[in-house]
Amino acid sequence: MEKAFAYICAATETAPRQLKGYCHKVYELGYVPICPRLSLPQYLSADVPEEQRAMAQFSQQLLRRCRMLVMCGSDITSSMAVEISMAEKLKIICTTLGGLAKIHDAKNRYAH
Repeated sequence: MEKAFAYICAATETAPRQLKGYCHKVYELGYVPICPRLSLPQYLSADVPEEQRAMAQFSQQLLRRCRMLVMCGSDITSSMAVEISMAEKLKIICTTLGGLAKIHDAKNRYAH
């Protein structure tokens, strides 16, 4: 069965180790995590204006291909608010990591 893409939305300053943890949890919940904040800095630099613009464009393209946006972390930053707003305009489901886990638990509880 094909798994849905889930866009990982987190603060810019989130440590890579924490982003990997979020991605792993989303994977465990049955989705394919898409995390631009983790993947794009591997080959693009936020210090180079042209590459910073490319990061924003690539992130938008990746979001458009996802079924949902998963908000990770305790606070919503301004950059996260922009991603959430875009997802809402595109009619993409927005949820938190905790909310996604609750849905998964409830689905498993009533599947038996």
